[in-house]
Amino acid sequence: MTLHFTELSPDEYAVFENQHPLGTYTQSIEQYKLLIKRGHEPRLLGVKNDDLVVAASLVMTESTRLGSVFLFDRGPLLDFNDTQLLAFFVREVRQFARKIGILYIQWEPNITYVKTDSKGNLIETPNDMFLNLMSQRGFEHQPFTFGMSTNGSPTWEYVKDLSHLTDSTLVSKSYGKNVQYYLKKNQQFGVKLRELSREDLPEFKTLTQKTADRLHYHDKDLSFYEMVYDTYANDATFIFAELNFETYITEENQKIIISNQKLDKLQIKINKYPTQDKFKRQYNEFDDQKQHHIKRVEKATQQMQAAGQSVVVVAGALFIQQPQEMTYLYSGTYEAYKDYYGPYQIQDTLIQKAVANGIKNYNFYGISGRFDGSDGVLGFKTAFEGEARQLVGSFVLPVQPIKYKMYRLLKKITGRQ
Repeated sequence: MTLHFTELSPDEYAVFENQHPLGTYTQSIEQYKLLIKRGHEPRLLGVKNDDLVVAASLVMTESTRLGSVFLFDRGPLLDFNDTQLLAFFVREVRQFARKIGILYIQWEPNITYVKTDSKGNLIETPNDMFLNLMSQRGFEHQPFTFGMSTNGSPTWEYVKDLSHLTDSTLVSKSYGKNVQYYLKKNQQFGVKLRELSREDLPEFKTLTQKTADRLHYHDKDLSFYEMVYDTYANDATFIFAELNFETYITEENQKIIISNQKLDKLQIKINKYPTQDKFKRQYNEFDDQKQHHIKRVEKATQQMQAAGQSVVVVAGALFIQQPQEMTYLYSGTYEAYKDYYGPYQIQDTLIQKAVANGIKNYNFYGISGRFDGSDGVLGFKTAFEGEARQLVGSFVLPVQPIKYKMYRLLKKITGRQ
């Protein structure tokens, strides 16, 4: 084996990342281009065995008070069981970083530490072997973190294995009963999905910003969404779930007319057979259905008047498609229209798209890692029945040890640790 460390061309890197089992959107060539557009200076570092790429990573440089950091977000991409390759890559990356004045290296590998079911019960033994492996290579493991953030990749996420599913088994065999119920309601309500053009992105930003304001988190700016749209092209799906009030009200009124016809026929039977309780029970059931339709018409009429338009956005989301997985990235929902269950229809549609394209993993992305009921998005994601995954977290390798100790001391003194 003749290994040599090098900076890869974008084409070389893209081919390798697309076929690597650890590949993810944060390590994609599109992410590399996006970082450049946003003013960063990412690098594509790799190892070749002769002319064959055997390890690689997209690396971003971040600044600190005492120097810069090499950040490997969900990287590097290599076979961690190949100890010779791992040792070579670590040594060469450290030497390269030292030459350009990097303070320390931070790896956040796309490796699972634990898997749990939807209630937080362990499915597998914690991957302490990986922590020990990285320690042997000189890395310091940072304390595990919990909680949600829009800055950086989450340390906990919720994923659904699609490898055993088909279009015919997806809904009936792999979704929870609530999701199946909500999808039927979507059909009744007439909620429609629409993929967005670039010109629709300001409206998408309005949705995500209002959601962020309501839930108290920081949203990305419009230019970010525009760059994602331009850079990821067909691999990015911006989508809206929309409701046409006029169509919906018309259909509900038609159902009221049909209910009245059924009630009139039943009333004739009740009058003719006053001792037959089954006709009275049927009458009450149809009357109850009719009242539901009347309430829906009243509610939708009020909402249309408040909106001042007949078609409204119920919910929206952004997804990134990779050969390895479909990732649910950013989204928003209007609280006033939550009872139309738009997010469930959006998720189902993108899961179906992933299955149709042979993508084996559907990543609902970030959860807090807490299963005590405090995570508001967990219940929504677990309704699609997958698994929770905690990644192995962050590993730091000092490049300038003395200066790094000063950096850590400064963080401790300033209370940032």
